[in-house]
Amino acid sequence: MAGSLVLAVLERPRLAPAGSRLLDLALLAVLAGMAMQLIPMAPETRLQVAPAAVAFDRALRLPLEAPPPRPISIDPNATGHALLVATACVLAFFTARSVLQRSGVRTLARGIAALGLVLAPLAIVQHATSPELYYWTWPPYTRNAFPYGPFVNRNDMAVWLVLAIPITVGYVIARLESRRSPRAGLDPGAMADTTGVWLLAAIGFMTAALVASLSRSGLAGAATAACALAGCTAWRTSWRTGLAWLFIAATGAVLAAFAYANMGVLTARLDEVVTEGVAGRLSIWRQTWPMVQAYWPTGTGVGGYAYAMILYQTSSRLFYVNHAHSEYLQILSEGGALLAVPAALALLVALGHLWRRLTTDRTPVFWIRAGATSGLLGFLMQSVWETTLRMPANAVLLALVAAIALHVTESAA
Repeated sequence: MAGSLVLAVLERPRLAPAGSRLLDLALLAVLAGMAMQLIPMAPETRLQVAPAAVAFDRALRLPLEAPPPRPISIDPNATGHALLVATACVLAFFTARSVLQRSGVRTLARGIAALGLVLAPLAIVQHATSPELYYWTWPPYTRNAFPYGPFVNRNDMAVWLVLAIPITVGYVIARLESRRSPRAGLDPGAMADTTGVWLLAAIGFMTAALVASLSRSGLAGAATAACALAGCTAWRTSWRTGLAWLFIAATGAVLAAFAYANMGVLTARLDEVVTEGVAGRLSIWRQTWPMVQAYWPTGTGVGGYAYAMILYQTSSRLFYVNHAHSEYLQILSEGGALLAVPAALALLVALGHLWRRLTTDRTPVFWIRAGATSGLLGFLMQSVWETTLRMPANAVLLALVAAIALHVTESAA
């Protein structure tokens, strides 16, 4: 958060520039809606604005003759924390987009790849040798958690990888295109330098970490990202021989990645997709929907889902449903129309911008942009099943990847 603020002060990014005005205003409206959830209201006003929150207080709090003013959020501490993190991430997006307008796309892509090169093998070894501790040292705050790298569970780590792998692949292709002669096709031998070798190693290790995570939603997101990147490649380029080499290399990376996975466990988890995975998610979604209906105008307050679910959980109390297992349903329940409307508007506008940026970029940076776009689409797919934006690391990386995908170069501005 401090870093986002310092970078914003140094860069002073433009807000709502021409061409991105509606997107920026929608993002600012999301932050404003979260702030409104924290404004204390008189009991009469709160009853009119957020009747479900008043009903929640009556069910779980001792009645007071003169109740004090309270905010819409039923968990103001969680909402305040979420507002600070969201503000930092939106600020990071604005600042990164402004910086990338001049230069730095390759540097940022290379930095993400380098971080993945360090993080992925470390996570694989840590999870294999000490699955119940962070970095062989610290226990998680819940006893049934199995940390994966710095994340509390494998699904959170998987979405980080789903965002990072396509960026790295796009950067590799951009380097190849920058080095090929106009009359020649793609030359995979151009990658035989130090940077090329460690970039390919990063892709291999991150793919291995994703497969070894056994995250079904992560594999679905990765498949979506791969299909999106292949679609961009199919209509963009004419070097078929080079693409064949890239396909062979990608296949080799995937096969090598499976060497790090317990194939028996992976097969069993894939077999459980319908019997347990989908059925379990549907059960949670059915229990969440009455909450969405009750809190539809203003939501429970961001971060208030776990608290509100005390009244709505109908399944066994042997385990506690603390999030909706769907980013979209989580937004509806915690934000109501107050947040869901501007969030949906921001998403739709961003998708339109992504298409325009891809179809107008004629430089090698197109491939990094295509990788970023593919990662975002993979994230949107995985968000059907998971709520990974609760992790600030994922939210920050999402902001940076979105800046890469949506930035406009000064020559095109």
